[in-house]
Amino acid sequence: MHYETSKLDAMEGIAYRGHSLREVQAKGPASIPGGEPIPEGVLWLLLTGDFPSESEMKAFKEEIFKRGEITAEQEKLIKSFPKEMHAMTQFSSGIMMC
Repeated sequence: MHYETSKLDAMEGIAYRGHSLREVQAKGPASIPGGEPIPEGVLWLLLTGDFPSESEMKAFKEEIFKRGEITAEQEKLIKSFPKEMHAMTQFSSGIMMC
């Protein structure tokens, strides 16, 4: 895996790993035919530089789901945040706690 930034050109628009935004929309995996690409598919493209196959996407989504589990203690702490706390403060506190 290597890091490569997206490129923004005034005439061509934005490109992710050498693929135009239109190409990402057309070739990226979507949850419904002809729909917008799913975030996991775009993340795969950003991480690898390639569009995922169906089997790669299935395994990647399962891995992300598995890594997203939190403990009951973590969930309790996140739910204890005051409702009036700013959303970004809640988000960053939750991320740091995890």
